[in-house]
Order: sequence, then structure tokens, then C-alpha cells
Amino acid sequence: MDQLTWRPRRKKPRSRQEQAFSAYLALGPGRSLAELANVLRDETGDYGMTRAPSLRSIEAWSVRERWQERLADLERRAREEVDREHLAWLKDHRRRLLEHGRLLQEVGVEWLRGKDAGDVKVSDAIRAIEAGARLEALALTETTQRTAPSGDKPKFQVLNDAEWVTFANLVQAVFGNHTVGR
Repeated sequence: MDQLTWRPRRKKPRSRQEQAFSAYLALGPGRSLAELANVLRDETGDYGMTRAPSLRSIEAWSVRERWQERLADLERRAREEVDREHLAWLKDHRRRLLEHGRLLQEVGVEWLRGKDAGDVKVSDAIRAIEAGARLEALALTETTQRTAPSGDKPKFQVLNDAEWVTFANLVQAVFGNHTVGR
């Protein structure tokens, strides 16, 4: 959880309590007041203190300054930021799926319209259209899990290895990826 790791401020905290709280946050998820007392005792000068506070003082500061509430608030805000970033990524991902799905469908239709004897097989063009429709449907749904009413036969069957190679080559033709060997 690197996103939830607190990093000390650049400017020096004003009071000893704030200096201790900054050190407490820097200890990370496994922090404890006893560990803080040990760190401050061993590294007093690193935190701008002339002498280390006792464990009893640290405990009193923690209660009086509401360290646990402040810590919970900082962690909540960090989680909210991570959630916002994830939702933005998800929205962008769905937009790309929608674009690629529609492009595959367009390419499949164009292949069918311009069909000559030596061109793409009709089944390959139809597969491109089907794959595009699946991507578009995936982009437009809230979940990524396919659910079919009980007893209904799934519309798309599992592809064998040869069909996957054909599909991969179709994707390569459309998006310019590397060709998959046979």
C-alpha cells in the first residue's frame, strides 16, 4: 500500500507534539507508541528535539492531540484518492474498449463488402464483427462477468487454438500488433 504511506513534510513541525506525530506517521502501518518512544530516544536530533519524550508523554500527546483520529482521516483521504484514480482509469479503459469494439465491427463489415475470392474469409470477417460486438458490449456494461439466464445456450462458444490464432491475426490486422504463428 505505497499510496497510503505517509511522507514527512519538508518544513519543521512547530511543537514537540507535532514533531512526534510526524515521526509516528513515518513509522508506517506497523507503528506503535512504544516504537515511537524508542525511535525518538535513539534519534532525538533527527526530529528536531533536544531530548526524547517519555512513553507516558507520548501516550498523553496521542490522546490529547487525537492522533488516531488524525491518522484515520489521512488514511481515508488517501483511499479516496486511490479510488478516484481507479475510477478514472476504469472510465478510460471502457472508452478504449468501446472504440476498439466499434472499429473491429467496422473493419469486419468493410471486409464483407469488399470481398473478393482471394481476400479475407467470410467467417473471419464475421468473427471480427462478433469480437467487436463483444468488446462494445463489455464497455457498455457495469460488470465484466457474463451472465446468461439459466438454460440459455451461450451465444459465443469457446474458441479452439486455430480460432484463437485467426482472431489474434485479425486483431493484428486491425490494430497493428505482432502476428501470432500457426
